[in-house]
Amino acid sequence: MTPEELQHYFQSRDLPKSLEIQQDMHVFDVERFISTSFIHVGLWKKDLSKCPSWVRLLKFKDALENNEKA
Repeated sequence: MTPEELQHYFQSRDLPKSLEIQQDMHVFDVERFISTSFIHVGLWKKDLSKCPSWVRLLKFKDALENNEKA
């Protein structure tokens, strides 16, 4: 998945205001989290899979999908 595809994925979803990604990771302002994470991803010049913001966005996506199933 590319950053553009992931951004489109989030834009096509009805996102919650907050979400627990994992026990020690809580997002309290989802829109701000996504916005700032994509800024950092855009600035990252190395291997995308090693970008901390990218990893967090993917974890956020997984948590969102798991939350929708529950």
